[in-house]
Amino acid sequence: MRHPEPMETSTSGGRSHRRWLGTLALCATLSLLSVVPLAAQDGCTFGEEGNDVLRQVTLPGGEAIYYVTRPHLVCEEGIQIWADSAVAFTTSNMAHLIGSVRYEDPRRSLVSDEARYFSAVGRLQAEGGLRIEDRDEGSVVENGALVYLRETSFRDEESMTVTTGADRVRPRATMSAEAPEADSSAVEAAGSEEPRIYVVEGDEILSRGGNYLRSVGAVELTFDSVVAFADTLEYREATDDMELRGGASVNAPEYTLTGARIDLTTPTPQQREIRALREAVLTGNDLVLTAERIFLFAREEQLQRLVALPPETDSTLTAPDSASPPTRPHAVADEFEITADSLDILAPAETLERIFAAGRARSVSHARDSLNVEILPEAARSDWLEGDTIIVTFVPGAEETPDDDTEPRAGAMVERIVAIVAARSLYRMTPSDASALAGEDPPAVHYVVGDRITIVMRDGEVDRMEVEGAATGFHLEPLRPGPES
Repeated sequence: MRHPEPMETSTSGGRSHRRWLGTLALCATLSLLSVVPLAAQDGCTFGEEGNDVLRQVTLPGGEAIYYVTRPHLVCEEGIQIWADSAVAFTTSNMAHLIGSVRYEDPRRSLVSDEARYFSAVGRLQAEGGLRIEDRDEGSVVENGALVYLRETSFRDEESMTVTTGADRVRPRATMSAEAPEADSSAVEAAGSEEPRIYVVEGDEILSRGGNYLRSVGAVELTFDSVVAFADTLEYREATDDMELRGGASVNAPEYTLTGARIDLTTPTPQQREIRALREAVLTGNDLVLTAERIFLFAREEQLQRLVALPPETDSTLTAPDSASPPTRPHAVADEFEITADSLDILAPAETLERIFAAGRARSVSHARDSLNVEILPEAARSDWLEGDTIIVTFVPGAEETPDDDTEPRAGAMVERIVAIVAARSLYRMTPSDASALAGEDPPAVHYVVGDRITIVMRDGEVDRMEVEGAATGFHLEPLRPGPES
């Protein structure tokens, strides 16, 4: 197509939006106005000689098309726009920036291979090498194909959607989250105002209203030393709350937490709460915990406390077609396990210290399973303790050397187990017969019932037992086999 000779044109500027997403609409608006010769517009000039070449083509029907070669626009408030070329369509109110598109102002920038803006509907599209940065907010969106809808008289709030582009590279958003305003005193007390940095990658990222983000499709979230995964992620900036749904998992250096849904909240800059709901499992160095609900409390990114609970009776997360009752909270630490209606596990600085089990509590130890023989009944194949409430305390054990190159660390050993209310206990012992062989001859069995039972451990073995209240029980020694039996 042969274009007419260049003609003079005027350019225009605009006002920056308070929200960083609004910058994209400003960029596109400027690109449209800058290539159309509207005498009433001003505020932008061509920044370099030779980058103001404009051609006009008028189509049958009266639509005018304007072409600008290598536009470089310098506008008010430090705004500049570059592209290899630009085309504007007056009838459809669409502007197209093509090749090495770049928008800059003192706080924000946008880079892409091309961008289209439809002024009548307030819609901006950009793709190819996409990067949107807000230096004030510390936010960056990279990769993918962008659709931005600005706030207008017919649209109550702005929104931005970035999907996987033609190059199959998924979009990635980096967000800087400040502490909630209500916790500003906690920030000052801690002497640090460093924001939290979240990196979200997914098949699609949607941002709406400047303070809400959602990502779908094999979402990956990174913050601090944690990597999390889910089918869907929702983030609310005002409260710094995040929700992961569908095959959700949080992977930290010292533990992995999974569940149908995981919620992350930040009550203070130093504290974080993570709630796993339905089929929750936490796996740590010294502990495996399963429950319908697991609440994790961390301070300065170190695990401090765990609470395991049954599902709420009116919970929408309870599987409606489940024929079996929900699993009661269950914790396993080395050769020790405990089950109850609820578990409260104290682990300051990620060191197991105490387990408080309430409601039909039962603890089991497998440390002496080598004493078992085939004729033992099932009830006597482990050492166990039951009661309405059980409290287990731990002490650091011998230092363990990991298989990898990480530093050696101390494990946790049971120090004391206390059962309260309707307590009863069974444990196996080496028989008094000195000639008996462990694992070949039956062990002795000690059973006791009381109001309160305390078992004191030493080096993984029962050191002594204390029984309070109306104590009853028995001690069984195995009979020596006769000559024919």
